[in-house]
Amino acid sequence: MSEVRARTKPVRVESLETAVRRGEGGAWYLSSRQPLGPYPDTLSERLEHWAGRAPERVFLAERTASGAWRTLTYAAALASVRRLGQALVDRRLSQDRPLLILSGNGIDHALLGLAAMYTGVLYAPVAPAYSLRTRDYAALREIVALVEPRLVFAAEGAEYEPAL
Repeated sequence: MSEVRARTKPVRVESLETAVRRGEGGAWYLSSRQPLGPYPDTLSERLEHWAGRAPERVFLAERTASGAWRTLTYAAALASVRRLGQALVDRRLSQDRPLLILSGNGIDHALLGLAAMYTGVLYAPVAPAYSLRTRDYAALREIVALVEPRLVFAAEGAEYEPAL
């Protein structure tokens, strides 16, 4: 128990004062009365910030099939994002030539999504259910027709093969 206490820090929480109003059709609108503070223009700015400030701090973690943790630090994640971003650019992906991700949550999915954001490539993550929990791929076909991806990524290719 004392070990847990030693690892905790007090957290400052802003005011929770919220403006509430009722809209038409049963809708409720909630907005914070606290003004929005400064924020980065892009998510990759935060990745660069923390890679510089705390490069060895763990940024991403997931369980492997064996139950062990696979972790990635901010510095390693930024390096991977830059390499993957270059690979997307080399493949001529862009906002007009997007990436489709057919994987569940995981480090590889996160890195590829961050690389797309880092390079300005449009990407569409598709829930695994559209590929794995059905044999009628009509919804997936509609998504592909709408997105018109230049590249499709599936972390577990064999699982997604029937859908592909």
